Amino acid sequence: MAISKRKQTRNFLKSGQLSSQIEARQKRRAFEQKKKGRDARRNKGVLPAHQQVKDVDSADEFEEVKRKRKEKEVEEEEEDEDFDVDGVLGAEGLGDDDEAEEQGEDGASDLEDDDLSGLSDGESDSNPMVDMQALAEKDPAFYKFLQDNDPELLNFDADGDAEMDDDDEDEEHTLTKEMLRSWQKSILETRSLRSFRKLLHAFRSAASSGIDRDDLPSTSDSAHAEHYEIHDPKLFRKVVLTTLKYTPVVLSSMVPFKEVNGKFKLSTNSKQYAIAQRLLKSYFVSLQNLLSTVSSTSDTPSYAVTESANLIPWIVGNRKVARGLVKMLLGVYEGGASDETKVQAFAALRKLAIAADHSLRESIMKGTYAALLAASRQTSVHTLPAIELMKYSASELFLLSGKQETDLAYQLAFSYIRSLAVLLRKGVKDASKEAFKSVYNWQFVHAVDFWSIVLSTAGDKQRVAEVGESPLQQLLYPLIQVALGAIRLVPTSRYYPLRFHLIRSLLRIVSRTGTYIPLAASLFEILDSPELTKRNKPSTLKPLDWDYYLKCPTAYQRTRVYADALVEELVYLLTEYYGALSTSIAFPELALPAIVTLRRHAKKASTAKQGKLVASVKQLVEKLESNTKWIEQRREKVEFAPNKRDKVDRFLQIEETDKTPMGTHLKLQRKLREAKKATMERAAHAAEDI
Repeated sequence: MAISKRKQTRNFLKSGQLSSQIEARQKRRAFEQKKKGRDARRNKGVLPAHQQVKDVDSADEFEEVKRKRKEKEVEEEEEDEDFDVDGVLGAEGLGDDDEAEEQGEDGASDLEDDDLSGLSDGESDSNPMVDMQALAEKDPAFYKFLQDNDPELLNFDADGDAEMDDDDEDEEHTLTKEMLRSWQKSILETRSLRSFRKLLHAFRSAASSGIDRDDLPSTSDSAHAEHYEIHDPKLFRKVVLTTLKYTPVVLSSMVPFKEVNGKFKLSTNSKQYAIAQRLLKSYFVSLQNLLSTVSSTSDTPSYAVTESANLIPWIVGNRKVARGLVKMLLGVYEGGASDETKVQAFAALRKLAIAADHSLRESIMKGTYAALLAASRQTSVHTLPAIELMKYSASELFLLSGKQETDLAYQLAFSYIRSLAVLLRKGVKDASKEAFKSVYNWQFVHAVDFWSIVLSTAGDKQRVAEVGESPLQQLLYPLIQVALGAIRLVPTSRYYPLRFHLIRSLLRIVSRTGTYIPLAASLFEILDSPELTKRNKPSTLKPLDWDYYLKCPTAYQRTRVYADALVEELVYLLTEYYGALSTSIAFPELALPAIVTLRRHAKKASTAKQGKLVASVKQLVEKLESNTKWIEQRREKVEFAPNKRDKVDRFLQIEETDKTPMGTHLKLQRKLREAKKATMERAAHAAEDI
């Protein structure tokens, strides 16, 4: 009897007249379920408390109350925990609010189910819903006959056809090249969902090959899912690449889209769109499993990121899948992948941020900033290039054009800069070792540097002239105050490396925005330090590279090597500072205190027989005096008073800094500095190889 019914089902599928009844049954079932849920909610609010349905058995109510009370106490204790630097800095990334949105009404986490049970063979080459509708239209009398005489045939399950064609679907198959080649041909020629479904099952098998199948989440599709054994490594790679390449092709044929200014327009009410979402869900569950097992140094993450970015038009409307993609991309962005792969991951995040709504865009910005802070806990010769790449790429997300994007960037930047101020205030107020450590660490320094990149770019003189002022410029003052306060927190010679890091961040703001920041005083203090006023012990240590230190190593303290490094860095930063101000109409007045101070210290250094300091300071004084005369010659032609601020701002506005005496000197010093740094890096790598 079962075989007879199967044959009848096949025949009626081919004739194609069964959709109307199925649609009617589905609508009726959906209405009944909706009505039942509405009645249950209504009753729950009307019935007395003792008559309402309990969430737990009566025998366990007491234990449940105790458990909830204990959980509440734990939460209160967690709120009163000790000061958390990562929490204040905002390193939590996608926080609890985002997780609550991700879970949705049913409390399910992102991409926990890759149910493909509704995507049976009948939904591919021969869509049963389409065939049934055709049957009802072409032969309504026969369709009514089926309704009256054999209604069981109308209870068609989309999985039934798959079970008939592959009765051993739950068994393991050995994948062959011929099978994969046939799927590829079918997908390319006819966009066959049936073949694509099999490809997704093979992809899932490949992705879970390094994971115990008992550890995989149990899904409604797992009971009937095909599992393929892949013994050939080349075939394994081919399956992965085929899935990554073909998925965008299949989806574009199912649900076409149009792109307008980074936004994607497509039909989200069609059945094809619903099928596409289930395909995407399965695809990303498998992709996450795959990336958790493959090496970050392989080319698989690169392919995965590149091809996943092509799926954004269909992902952006699905919050769960979109957040799953964000987490996957952030994992690649923060992890140990190559720089090229990280750039691809960021490009995908940026593309998704532009196309996404406000909530998802906020999650992307928060997650990117959190990934940066997490990666910047430790800085070394190996990690610094990746951190710098992350800082400059992440800054682009906060500089997206558009009012909504700018407003969101301002809100987040304000919050994160305020968190830096909170840490600094705690350090000043408590004056304890732990409070100092909350400021004097790599995360704080990189955070200040990151926001200097964002704000200096937003307030860049050329950018402002082209697109107008940005709200982010209003945050320049608080960031500058935070950086200057951090410099003064522990003004000892051992933390001069940290001072140099913060001054470089502020110099970026000075040079790009034209904002005046009084940095000379923080640099002149170094001239009075014991390292430059007292005799130092000789040492054979290698030169100190400031980029990888926040405080002076113990072995370098009070040594000639450290003193020489201080002189070199001090003079260079002063050169860069006054080079950025070299076209200012007030340069003679700004340079005068520096000239007087440097001459006095040069005289002291000459008495103490510190030849390197004397030579470097004298050369800088000469350039300051030369630039002062250059500005005074041009001020002689000025016909406006100092109170004409608009004309003062336009003074030498078109003059290039590199052509001034200080600018020319700075350009030469940069080349010498870069050459020396390259030599030091080669020596460091050579030492590591040995």
